[in-house]
Amino acid sequence: MGNDNMLLLQQKYDIGECDIVFSLYREIKDDEVIVTLTYQFQVPGAEEVPCKRFHYPLCAERYQSPYLSWYNLICCSNNYGPIPVVSYMNYSVQEGKKIAATIYPDTAEEYMKIIADTTEGYYCFPFNIEEYQYMLYISRKGTLADYFDLDEILSVYRESGIELDKEKMQEYFAKELNWFGNAKECPIEIHNCLGNEELATVGLLFGYPVESTVALLHRTIDMFEE
Repeated sequence: MGNDNMLLLQQKYDIGECDIVFSLYREIKDDEVIVTLTYQFQVPGAEEVPCKRFHYPLCAERYQSPYLSWYNLICCSNNYGPIPVVSYMNYSVQEGKKIAATIYPDTAEEYMKIIADTTEGYYCFPFNIEEYQYMLYISRKGTLADYFDLDEILSVYRESGIELDKEKMQEYFAKELNWFGNAKECPIEIHNCLGNEELATVGLLFGYPVESTVALLHRTIDMFEE
C-alpha cells in the first residue's frame, strides 16, 4: 500500500503450499477514514490485493475500549475475517481482549478443559448444540452496561448519522451477558443478526470497533472478492 496508509495489523497464515499475509491499513481523506484489508501470497512476484474496504466518518473513531479492536473483527470473527485465528478466539475473552465469543475447541479434550478451567468470573456453556458440535459460548459476567458507556456510544452513532433506538439499546445493555448465548431466550441471532440496534449490540459483544459497525450500517463496506 501507499506511504499515506498506516498499518493497523498483519496476520500470517500457513495454507500448505505457501504462507498468505493479511494486512489492514488506515488512511484519512478529508474527514473520511478508509480502512483496507489486503492479502498477499508469500511467493515471488505476488502482488498485494485489496479484498475489503471500510469507509466511515472520522468522528466514528471517538469511542475506544480495550474490549474493541480491528483484530477482533478481522482475525477473530465469523463475519469479516479471512480465516479465524482459532487459538486467539478460544482465549480472547479470558485474556481480556473482548467480553464474549463463540469459540471452537479443536478436540473434545480441549472443549472439556476450557469448560473446566473457566473461573467464576465467566460464563461458559455449549452454544446451539442442535447446529454446532463442540462450539462454546463464553463471556465475562455482568452486562454490556458494566463494560461500555451507552450514552457515549449513542452520541458517536448520532454524530456519524445513525440514530439508534435508545430504549431498545438500554434493554440490551441491561441483559446479563449469558443471555446472548441462550438461543432459546435471546431473539438476536448473534451469528446472523438483523436490525441496527442488534448489529450495534453484537458488535460490542464480540469486540468489534464501533467505527466498523458504523460502516456496516451505512453500507459503506466495499467487497472486492469473495
